[in-house]
Formats: sequence, structure tokens, C-alpha cells
Amino acid sequence: MRRLARSHRTLIPFLVTALLAIAVTLIWQSGLETADRVAGVGSFVLGSVTLLVALRTRGSSGGRPLDEHRAALREAVREQWRAEERLRRVQDPAPIPVRWALPDPATGVQDHWANVRRAGGPGVAALDLAGRIEDITGVFRRIPSRRLVVLGDAGSGKSVLLIRLVLDLIATGDPDDPVPVLLPLTSWEPEQRDFPGWLADRLTADYPALAAPHPGFGTVAAALLAGDRILPVLDGLDELPGPAQAAALLALNAALPQPAGFVVAARTEPYRAAVHAGDVLTGAAVIRLQPLTVADLGGYLTLTARPGGGPSTLWGPVLRRLAAGPAGGPAGAVPGSAGGLDAGAGAGRAALVAGVLSSPLMTSLARAAYSDTGADPAEMFDAHRFPTAAELEKHLLDRAVPAGFRRGLSWLAGHAPADIAWWRLTAALPRPLLGGIGAAIGAATFAAVALSLGAGTRVIGATAVLGGAATALVVLRQPLVPAAARLRTGRRTRGLWVRGRTGPPTVGVVGWLTGGAALAATLWFTAGPLAALAGCGAIAAARALDVWLDVPADVTAAASPAALLRSDRRTALTRAVIRGGILGATAAALISAPAGLAVAAAAAVTSVLFTAWGRFTIARGWLALRGRLPWRLMTFLADAHRRGLLRQAGGVYQFRHALLRERLLSEPHAGAS
Repeated sequence: MRRLARSHRTLIPFLVTALLAIAVTLIWQSGLETADRVAGVGSFVLGSVTLLVALRTRGSSGGRPLDEHRAALREAVREQWRAEERLRRVQDPAPIPVRWALPDPATGVQDHWANVRRAGGPGVAALDLAGRIEDITGVFRRIPSRRLVVLGDAGSGKSVLLIRLVLDLIATGDPDDPVPVLLPLTSWEPEQRDFPGWLADRLTADYPALAAPHPGFGTVAAALLAGDRILPVLDGLDELPGPAQAAALLALNAALPQPAGFVVAARTEPYRAAVHAGDVLTGAAVIRLQPLTVADLGGYLTLTARPGGGPSTLWGPVLRRLAAGPAGGPAGAVPGSAGGLDAGAGAGRAALVAGVLSSPLMTSLARAAYSDTGADPAEMFDAHRFPTAAELEKHLLDRAVPAGFRRGLSWLAGHAPADIAWWRLTAALPRPLLGGIGAAIGAATFAAVALSLGAGTRVIGATAVLGGAATALVVLRQPLVPAAARLRTGRRTRGLWVRGRTGPPTVGVVGWLTGGAALAATLWFTAGPLAALAGCGAIAAARALDVWLDVPADVTAAASPAALLRSDRRTALTRAVIRGGILGATAAALISAPAGLAVAAAAAVTSVLFTAWGRFTIARGWLALRGRLPWRLMTFLADAHRRGLLRQAGGVYQFRHALLRERLLSEPHAGAS
């Protein structure tokens, strides 16, 4: 990590020395005309490097104190989750009354209370941690170990509770308190990646300012973690593969010794299975979310409905029937028309509806289906339309997804992993199609260069074949992540030679070497060996500028899918202009203007093709033409997020709930994952 922080300083002398050596050699051994050409190329390259260095270093944040980074992160987290809470309408008009209690000790998911209380010895009494959503911060602060596990069934309100905990801890905490950061665990592979390393990577991806270099720790994110300045709030442990869940518990125990605190949320049964296969989380208090009662529903749903002419609302008849319980008539009776319920609606039907609405997720969906539209919720008692609880749940899920979103979201449910990342859409393209597009672009650009040099038909054909094959190889084999979201996992380091963990060069570097060798050979045969040497210097300068573009921007806002797309598009176009400008100017100065124009166009086009944004543009167009996704995909996803169908987790989207994704998967056009 320290080597990464110093990479720019160590690169400067080598770059300057190489350029000077090339310039001096050419000027010494050539005539005045050649010297003038070399001087022009060198001035252009040096000016480009100087300008970009000035622009990139102006925003550098590596020298800021850690406390300033912590304050900026606290503000970014607060704004991020306040916006998410507004989209979910958690506080409109009041939070759903989520409640919890301690789990049954027989489940074996709770560590010894002596470890939780940090008080040695047997017989230490359990803490009284029961409460409601408005009490969550006080409950957490009563836990001496600062470790909490939140369990609940599907749709029980775990995510809503975590968001409220994060916001309350920030609002009522001290500046010196650790910053609570809510992160999904779906991308962690505990068997392959240690938790501190994954956490630092995830922080730098979601909050790009934390990727700034820090002496001694590599990045600001790692420094904040080492100083216990961040409180991880981890959602979705149960969304990891089964064996990985137990491994994750063991890895957390090994990676976070006391006094490091954390919060983990998971579904009850998967967590219990993971504990039995692995271990309890040391020192963590466990709470389990409880179903909503009829009284909870009455206090919440009545306030969400539009006021009528009297004290009652459209929920009045429904809530009265639910409160009546077993006093009703025979089970399965059908309700009357809108405006009231048939007196024969039975206790069994009331119990079914109450059971469905006991889930906060289903209650929020019922609110959207009826309170927000004015439709009559009495239809939920129709035993012919909804004979089972599962059918009623499907109905509420269907009402949540407008018809215009159903096809696109169904396709994403069937083809996207847990994280809906725009840069991964390329994986949905047929590989022959992707390779063919890359081959066509590569063949056209390389043939244009050969044609501009006056080559014969055979040479142009051979060049097109070789260029198409090389471009197709890179397109098919190069894994892509947006430039602003590349995780420092050890598989990638900055520098002229990029290596993975096992040592071989990446496909991107192979592409650089192939294209550079082709340009150098062209210059050699058309303008001599000294021109080829100058071309190598230009290639080195262009690659060095790529390194400068990898410096993280100094931003305090959390990354978002749209922000990542804009950033990668800006980086792709900037690199295309820089690469095309440097290499094209070199070819124009040493060969001819048409050759320079052809080289510039080839470098720019292939440069865009080898970026995440370039591939996304191809994938989006293909899927739109096939009717799978809308052309304005990012607008579509942002609108789905605003409607509460998706949630945002850093730079990716996720379905708001697994039940919604499962329902969309049942659509005929969802396809197989």
C-alpha cells in the first residue's frame, strides 16, 4: 500500500529521464528538420503531462488530517441515508412500529452475557434490550461491547431499523465517536478475502475520498479503520452463500477483537444455522424483530390514509374486522362491496390478512396499494381472489410494480446478481457478439492506419486480421470495473506494469504492449529507428498519464450508480483524447498528417472500447434493441429507486427485498439467472 501512495513520485524521474534521453539522442544524431519534429513532439507530450499533473494534484486530499476525513465521511453518510429514508417514506407520517425482544435462549445464537457486559464470571444477568424503533440508539448504547446482531424474518424491517440506527447515532453522537457506515455484505467472500481488507475496499468504492493515499496505512479508509473511527453496520449476512455465512462469523471474530464494535443483520433461520456451523459472534447482543400486532397496524395505517368526512378512514372497516378476531362468522366468506365488509367474513380470513400484514414490508406495500391510491383495502378479504397468504402477498407485490417497470425489472431479476451494477451488463451479451464487435472495430482501426501509410492490399488485410484478433481478445478477456470504483484488492496496482496476485500481466497491459509494438514497428519501417524510439517515448508518456488519471478524486459524497457512470465516461473520453492526441501527434510529426489522424482515431476508438462505459454503451444498445431493457437505462433504474422498488448500496442498486425479486422471477420474460 505504501508503494501505491509513492507511485507518482517514483514514476516522475523515470519518465522525465526517458523523454530527455530520447530527445537528446534524436537531436544529436539527426538533422535540423528531424530535430524540429522531435522538439515539437516532446513539447506536446511534456505539456500534456504537466497540465494533467497540475489538474490532478490540485484536488489531492492525502494530507488532510484523519479527523477531517472522519467529519466529511459522517456528513456523507448522513446525507446518503437521509435521502434513502425519504425515498422509503420511513418518517411519513411516522415509522412503522418495529419492535423487538431477546431471542429464545434455546436457539443458541447469543454469546455469554458476561462477554457482552465485559464482566467476567458466570451467572451474569441478561440485559433488558426490548424496545421499539425509536429506542434503537439507546438500546445500542446500553451494550458495553458495542456489538449487536439484529435478527428477523423476511420483510420484518431489519434494513429500516439499521438506517434509523445510523442516522440517530450520527445525530446524537459526539464528533469523536466512530462513524456508523451501513454496507451490504453481498460482495464479501470470506474464504478468499479477510474482513478488514474487504471493508477498506468497500469503503473506498462507496466513498471515493477514502481512497486517498495515507502514509503508513496505504489509504485513508485503512487508517480510519485502524484507528477505530468507523463502526461497521453490516446488512445481508444471510444473502451470502450458505457455507460462506459460517465462515463470515469466524472471520469477524478473528478480525475484530474487542473493543471494536459492529452491527450485523440477518434472517433468523440462516443465522442460527451459520452459528451452529461456525460460532456465535463474540460479545454481541442479539435481538429479534417481532411481528406487527393489530394494534400496531391500527396506529400506523389509519394515519397513512386520506382523511374522510368523519373520524374513520378507508382502513376503518378492515381494522375493526382484524380487531374482532375469532368473533366473526365462518371462515372464507367473501366481503361485500367497497365501503364495508360482509358480516360473514370469518375469523380464519381475518387471521390470514392479519398474518400477512404482520410483516412491515407487506404493511408498507399495503399502504402504497391502498392509502396512496384511495382503493378499498377490503378486497384483501376476498377468498376467491386470494385463497392463501402467498396469493395475497403476490397481489401486494404486484401492486407495487407499475406495468411500465415490470418487464425491465423482471429481466434484471433473472440475469443480474444481487448487485445491479451497470458495468456488469456486458456479461449478458453473447460472447460471439461481443467478440465480433471488438474484432470489427479493431480491424477497421488497424486497417485505417495501414491505409494511411500507403501499404499494399495484402499488408492492409494482414493488419486488419491481426488488429481484429488482438482487439477481440482484450474485449473478451479484460475484466472491467469503473475507474472510480476499482477496489484495491491486490489484483491491481498502479504503474507501467500491472500485475495480479499470481504475477502475470493483465490483458490491458498486453493490449498496450501489442498496440505499442505495432506503432513502434510502423515508425521504424517508415521513418527509421530514431522515430521508433520517439514513438516508444510517446507511448510511455500516454501510459503514465493513465496512472495519473487513477488518482481518486477528492469528493465527500457517497458514490452512486449515476455518479460512477459519469465519472467513467469522463475518464474514458479524457483518456481517448490524451492517447489519441499524443500518439497521433507523434505519428503526424514523424510520418505524415494522414498517418497521424489515422493513429489518433484508432487510439481513441479502441481506448473507449476498452473501458467500462464503452462496453456498457454497447450492451445497453443491444439489450434495448432486443426489448429487454429501456434505452435510458440509468433513468429507468433511478426512477425505480425513487418508487421504492430498488435500494441504492453505494455504486450499485439492489432489489428492495428478496421477496420482490422472487416475485419478478416468476414473470415469463424474466429468464433464467
